[in-house]
Amino acid sequence: MASFEFLKYIYLLTQVNKLGNVKIRKLMNHFSSPENFYNCKINDLKRINGIDESISLEILSGIKNKEKYFREFDEIFSRAERSEIKLVCISDKDYPENLKRIFDTPVLLYYKGKLSETDKYSLSIVGTRNPTEYGKYNCEKFTDELSGLNIPIVSGFARGIDTIVHKTCIKYKRLNYAVFGCGADVIYPYENKRLYSEVIECGAVISEYPLGAKPDKVNFPRRNRIISGISVGTIVVESGIKGGALLTAEIAVDQDREVFAFPGNISSKQSEGTNELIKRGQAKLITNIDDILNELEVKLKPILKKDYTAKTDVLTLNLSESENKIYSVLDYDPVHIDTINELTDLTISDCLVNLLTLEFKSLVRQVPGKYFMRY
Repeated sequence: MASFEFLKYIYLLTQVNKLGNVKIRKLMNHFSSPENFYNCKINDLKRINGIDESISLEILSGIKNKEKYFREFDEIFSRAERSEIKLVCISDKDYPENLKRIFDTPVLLYYKGKLSETDKYSLSIVGTRNPTEYGKYNCEKFTDELSGLNIPIVSGFARGIDTIVHKTCIKYKRLNYAVFGCGADVIYPYENKRLYSEVIECGAVISEYPLGAKPDKVNFPRRNRIISGISVGTIVVESGIKGGALLTAEIAVDQDREVFAFPGNISSKQSEGTNELIKRGQAKLITNIDDILNELEVKLKPILKKDYTAKTDVLTLNLSESENKIYSVLDYDPVHIDTINELTDLTISDCLVNLLTLEFKSLVRQVPGKYFMRY
């Protein structure tokens, strides 16, 4: 774990104008200790690739005012300790391994909860803030099945799909990480206040932004590179053509990570983004978790439960004639009982009886308003 003095040094670098994560890493690699950095001259800095005279002058100005930045950091560190928030530096061994290998890696992360060495086997699941029943169902199902195989799950804590991801993991007390576009002490959206505490119990909330940082709109695209960067693959449940989830997928492609997407109704705005990813060849079409596990078999093998076997195709199960009739007219979009009645020529009473037996077999589920869909 980085020492307090080393963390102060990293914090100072993050406060210097014109210095991004890439240049900060070059400075960290060049200077063997903080003390060497504090005593550097302009010519020492200009020898570093990418550090020109104007940036060198900004760095020297930062060094000159280091006591001011150190006071700021003392306050931040004290506040973090009171809030049980920890700091982890890119040079620490418990820093997320996959994240170290992306461009523009955050040199400093704030987190509350616990990080795990198994984060190198993470999968991220993201999607729209306004999912359809189809999206909600698939999100919950895939999150449950993947996290049940010991795979850590990452998402962005936003409304909609992200919230379903975290709630599903918490329901079964499984490891999950929520990546914030604000300070790790700022709960956004606020209705997820209880969820915030629950995520911490089952994993961690993570942010590159200082404590107290507000959820400004510009923060979220940068947040997305961390979601995909921690993971070996990103799953997009539903997304509009300009959705944030689509941006996460595109970043994942740039990071040379695998991307997966659910095919959706061509008339659904929530599936425009996922269908486009599949059409472009940027994402693999998935219909079950085996589509993901087969693609990532080598990377995930160390963590998968030894007793994992593919689920039986529900279509091979023995169903009665009436059950088969009903199941054949259902899809992953909700169908009203009246429509089921018309399509099967069964009475409402017979439909309800057989739908109940299909529910007992975990093949069908009911959603509000007398709608039914495949499980």
